[in-house]
Amino acid sequence: MPIKYRKFDSQDRKPIYNLFRETLWDYMLQYGIVDIDDANEIDEVFRQQKNLYIHLEQTASGDWVAEDDDQGLVGWARSVERDSHLQLTHFFVKTAVQGGGVGRALLDLAFPLDRGRQRSIVATANPRALSLYLRDNVSFQGMAFIFNGEPRIREFDSDLEIERAEASSKTLESISAIDAQVLGYRRLIDLEFFMNNQPTFLFRRSGRLVAYAFGCAGNSGGPAAALDPEDLPTLLYQIESSAHQAELDSLSLMIPAVAKRAVSWALNSGYRIQPFYTVLLAKNSMMNLNRFIMTPSGFVW
Repeated sequence: MPIKYRKFDSQDRKPIYNLFRETLWDYMLQYGIVDIDDANEIDEVFRQQKNLYIHLEQTASGDWVAEDDDQGLVGWARSVERDSHLQLTHFFVKTAVQGGGVGRALLDLAFPLDRGRQRSIVATANPRALSLYLRDNVSFQGMAFIFNGEPRIREFDSDLEIERAEASSKTLESISAIDAQVLGYRRLIDLEFFMNNQPTFLFRRSGRLVAYAFGCAGNSGGPAAALDPEDLPTLLYQIESSAHQAELDSLSLMIPAVAKRAVSWALNSGYRIQPFYTVLLAKNSMMNLNRFIMTPSGFVW
């Protein structure tokens, strides 16, 4: 029977998660990122990021599954669109049917070429997937690494004034204005989600807002952005301090390789690069990733 394509339904959550887990696990095993004893690691990461997963489901622009009568769901692609920026957030195809056109069909539905003033993907380094993505009007913009370490309280000097902010429309607009300068687009609906689920920190210099950072959700911190890349270590210091105060035994940070000041801070602070890294793809280079700390999941910027 031919494979059928249909829109995602909330009843697909469990089988889609099983597909996500199976295909990601196969990829990580194949490239030596994990070993067979790490089977519960994906489940724990998903548990911590479940709220974000549901948020993206509820605000998706395109959400499609591929279904086979015998095998059930064999593929899934989801995208979100914010301020004419179309981002592919999820893309998984069952290993047994890869190379048969399922992935191409899903991308045509969820990530069509005629959509998006800007287009982007935070991708794994899977060669087969990359060969599809690079046909979709995106090109290489850099890489990002996950740094993991034990949060500590450190001595740190900065001329920035730090404020823990409550969720409000004023805070949302202020943070969105920084995103517009750093990322090149506004994503109010995502920032509102972060504000309601993570501690929010604002950074001012001489009274002017110059940066923001979101503290930990689970064991991960971010996103965060600064108008001046030299201020990124202060943002990371604050994220780490809040993680320590929350008595977390580990902290994960997802940092673009081009964000040199942030990478330097992480390495000098004893954080280690994890073997799972991502490839950053976009239609154009309007995103200033040297001033940015990413959302830990990599589903969205």
